[in-house]
Amino acid sequence: MTVQTDCDKFSVDTQMQTKMKSSHLIRQTRLTLLIVSIYSTILLMIPFIYAVSHNGTSSLEYVAAVLFAMLSFWVSLGFWNAFFGYQKMARLNKSEPAPQRKPISPEVQEQTKTAILMPIYNEDPEAVISRLHAIIQSLREIHAESGFEIFVLSDTTNPDIALREELVWSQYLDHFKPTVNIYYRRRLKNAQRKAGNIADFCQRWGSSYDFMLVLDADSVMAGETIVEMVRRMAADPKLGILQVSPRPFNRHSLFARLQQFSAAAYGPLCVRGFCSWTGVDGNYWGHNALIRIRPFIDHCHLPILPGPRPLGGEILSHDFVEAALMRRAGWKVKVADDLEGSYEECPTTLADYAQRDQRWCQGNMQHARLVVSEGFHPLSRVHFAMGVMSYVASPLWLAFMIVTFVSQYLESFQTSSSISAGYAMACMFGIFAVTMGLLLVPKFMGLACLIGNRKQVAQFGGPLSLTVSVFLEIFFSVLLAPVMAYYHSRFVLMTLLRRTVSWNSQQREETRVTASDAWSMHWDVFVFYALLGTLVASLAPQMLPWFAPILIGPLLVVPFAMILGSAKVGRWLTRHQWLLIPEEKAESPLLKSMQKVMDDFEQHPVVEPGEDIFEAVLRDKNRTTMHLRIAEATQCLAPVDQEKDIELELLVNRSDLLNAPIEVRRRILTDAKTFNRLAASFQQV
Repeated sequence: MTVQTDCDKFSVDTQMQTKMKSSHLIRQTRLTLLIVSIYSTILLMIPFIYAVSHNGTSSLEYVAAVLFAMLSFWVSLGFWNAFFGYQKMARLNKSEPAPQRKPISPEVQEQTKTAILMPIYNEDPEAVISRLHAIIQSLREIHAESGFEIFVLSDTTNPDIALREELVWSQYLDHFKPTVNIYYRRRLKNAQRKAGNIADFCQRWGSSYDFMLVLDADSVMAGETIVEMVRRMAADPKLGILQVSPRPFNRHSLFARLQQFSAAAYGPLCVRGFCSWTGVDGNYWGHNALIRIRPFIDHCHLPILPGPRPLGGEILSHDFVEAALMRRAGWKVKVADDLEGSYEECPTTLADYAQRDQRWCQGNMQHARLVVSEGFHPLSRVHFAMGVMSYVASPLWLAFMIVTFVSQYLESFQTSSSISAGYAMACMFGIFAVTMGLLLVPKFMGLACLIGNRKQVAQFGGPLSLTVSVFLEIFFSVLLAPVMAYYHSRFVLMTLLRRTVSWNSQQREETRVTASDAWSMHWDVFVFYALLGTLVASLAPQMLPWFAPILIGPLLVVPFAMILGSAKVGRWLTRHQWLLIPEEKAESPLLKSMQKVMDDFEQHPVVEPGEDIFEAVLRDKNRTTMHLRIAEATQCLAPVDQEKDIELELLVNRSDLLNAPIEVRRRILTDAKTFNRLAASFQQV
């Protein structure tokens, strides 16, 4: 007995020493990151200050210096984060074998219950259920279905899509008979969007589960990854959130392929760099994360910010805030940089990407108020500030460019042309160097890590294909950077002017971008940079060569957007093994499982093409009964309103129903009496 006790004490002491050593290393890395970022900023500032003070210093040049210092620090921080990630990956490639994962014990698997949550909002139901099927099949292949249950949490407001969700869910259960329970629930009112959807689940059913795996509507994860996440959380009773970085896949447009390749080639580098200084003070990115339910319920209630929207009111980007609240309560928040098998789908066009970024920008700008709020961990404040800066950096960059240009123009009246030209060259070279450093250095670090691993290189199509892909991605990134800088600047300005945006469902399908579409969506980008180029050419032509890299992409934005949105161009690149990702070199089992379900729905559609889904449900007694049972079980029936009841009675006539506006159809869907009368009317025919 004594020997066993001594062994246990030795094991605990060893674990404590390991944790202390790891914590000390992370603190050292944070301090190093701060020091080298500040030092790099100073090195960048020295030549800039020399240039602007060569002939005296104006107030505009002071402003330019402040802006340049902020941008330099932001760029330096990104560079050194990538460098730390490069160091970590280089060590793993050279000296450390791949870690052997411990299998989850049968006891833990039996005793731990995990809910897999799929929140949806006006999504394609067939695509959603195909992703869930892929997860189930992946769990089944490793015999790990026990302990998991799936919830489809619908916030759908479109009544036609809502009915389709019910039919798709029912048909999937009938055709595939999944080995994991799948529950469907739709809310009557989608209060607080996704955060409210998750909170509603926690309130109703959260006490029955230990953990919840939060997904997005376009998420899919490998069974091995999910099981390993559960094992880690079960082994660490203080771990509150475990995030696995999702990688985009399964899209074909050129724009999507650029995102997919970038995430696959450079993403691991950046994530490992991030984890090297965050440790247990990591972040949560809203989906593809495992959360311990009890502390989430106890500590992650989202506050209502004072003041008018969009900077006040409901918190829009809930994920950062929930991570900060969890950390404030003493729970660990970690990002698992060594786990793969976590995926999402990405926007396929430039316009869709900008639209999504506008929502994210508005949400992140709210976090500026939380940076100085009481009680948050210092690293949580850093995460808030970095989220804000990821958008504010663009207007700062544009402001710096404009201030520098105006300063140069005014100084040209007072100084000789040689001094003016030298000043212009120094300033514009600084802008060019900062931009190129931000875009290029981490990318070549990622390439260097991949080149050192033959197996990984083969997954990207070989060394030649990989190298060509990197340069293709860099080429398009350079053209795209000033376009996105304009959009981010506009989004920040609109938010500060209290212009709110609607958080609608995302466009996830591949769509062709015509010339008229591209012009209608991006004309303002072209006009802004055309005016800027005209001003530079007219007032300070000596600066035009330095503005050229900034102007080319926006002036070609219309054909640029058309090419980026082309799935035909993307597939042509795939055939030549350019911008290839590992999931395409060897087809992912997840994609195969998803396609199997999509094929089944294509062969057996829930409604015939061209058939009205309301009519299809109302004609079928079983479907009518199913809808009413689902609505009653999930409390999705609206209270009876006498005036509305009389109005709906007038729609019992079939022709009135089929021509009814969407709001009326929505009311019919939640009114059991009217729905039954309509069903009786249809079924008598």
